[in-house]
Order: sequence, then structure tokens, then C-alpha cells
Amino acid sequence: MKLTIELVFECGSETEAISMEEVLSPDNKSVPKDQEFDSRRDGAMLTFRISSERASGCISSAGGLLSDAKLFQEVWASTS
Repeated sequence: MKLTIELVFECGSETEAISMEEVLSPDNKSVPKDQEFDSRRDGAMLTFRISSERASGCISSAGGLLSDAKLFQEVWASTS
């Protein structure tokens, strides 16, 4: 069985979504071999999808992404 988690962020602007995608999208080296990671942007909406046969790894990656998104939001708000 494969677990897929989809996280959708509604950013304040398309510029914010572009920046968030650049910061949070991992390079190929940091994605575990047993996971699939995808991001897509539609205007100010940013969607991340994480899939894995290993539920604990998928949940852990989603939690890390949420934590990083919170940090991004705090930094973005302080510089805007």
C-alpha cells in the first residue's frame, strides 16, 4: 500500500508562492529513495505531494515540510 499526502498552501501572492516553492522544493539528493515528491504552482496556490510505501517516512517528510513552511511564512512576513 502506498500513502500519498498532499499539502496545499494558499499564499498571499504569486510572488510568495514562487519563492516558497524555490525554498521548499528539495533537490534530488535530499528525497529518500523510497519516496516520490512533486510540487506544482497555480498562481498563489502551491501544492506539494509526497508518496511512499513507507507510511512513517511519508508522514515524517510531510511534518518536516509543514515545519519549513511555517518558518518560511515567518521570514516572509518579517521581510514584507
